[in-house]
Amino acid sequence: MRHGRDDPGRRTQPVPVRLAGAEFTYATARAAGVSKDRLCGPAYVRLHRGVYVARELEMDDDRRVRALLLALPADAALYGATAAAWMELPAELPADLQVIVPPGTVPRRPGVEPHEGLGPDDAMVYRGVRVTTPERTWLDLSRTLDDTELVVVGDAMVRRGLTTCNRLVETADAARRRRGIVRVRSVARMVRARVDSPQESRLRLVLVAGGLREPTVNPDLSDGRGGWIGRPDLAYEDAKLAIQYEGDVHRVNARRWRADIGRDEVLRDHGWEVVRVTGADLARPQQLCARIRRLLDHRGRRLG
Repeated sequence: MRHGRDDPGRRTQPVPVRLAGAEFTYATARAAGVSKDRLCGPAYVRLHRGVYVARELEMDDDRRVRALLLALPADAALYGATAAAWMELPAELPADLQVIVPPGTVPRRPGVEPHEGLGPDDAMVYRGVRVTTPERTWLDLSRTLDDTELVVVGDAMVRRGLTTCNRLVETADAARRRRGIVRVRSVARMVRARVDSPQESRLRLVLVAGGLREPTVNPDLSDGRGGWIGRPDLAYEDAKLAIQYEGDVHRVNARRWRADIGRDEVLRDHGWEVVRVTGADLARPQQLCARIRRLLDHRGRRLG
């Protein structure tokens, strides 16, 4: 006898193991022996047309993205800021998930910002999901990000090993028929390796924008005998001037704070001047650049 939707006996049937830990399609549910009536019952939640999840499973941003992609064509890929956030880069996941498909039919679904024009070599699989490649993602972000934030993302990509400075430059140089591509080619040449945080990127760019020469990023410094003495965030090595960015973690973590003091003392013992910069300093770029310029002039006279 067929059970009705409100039959408590049906309600107690356990969710199959293969459906319990992730979102799934209607076809997957049927293959696991779950009927259409059971999918409409209290044990499951319909997320999109043909896409379900066990009610007991807690939803988060990752599951939201994976569920949406199950409802889209198989050749769809995450795009723009959505792709960057999925790659755990310094980008915020948009409210409407950005996806891109090859030229043709663009998917229209609630919660989706659709794009078309995905080339055959423009996508890869990252954390089990199709996304635009780092190079394509960076180019797409140039439509919405200013120069500083575009460099921040590029620095993070290179630091994470997702791409290289050279590949970003080559990709920008090869791009055609893109609005603002001349600007993007210039910005690509500002991306650097070895950058440890977005604030380090912003600090470097503030100094350059203020008319200072570009400091070296995270150089490994040594003493006169070749022994390693430290790796500051930024450095003017000829002037023996090190610049350290101090985020909140440095202030509130006692162990980190003590380590920072010890780190700076080692550099000072070897004749280096150490400047500690905070977010408040970045908010006053003219004063910060004037301070660094005075120190460089002073160090130049002293060491010259």
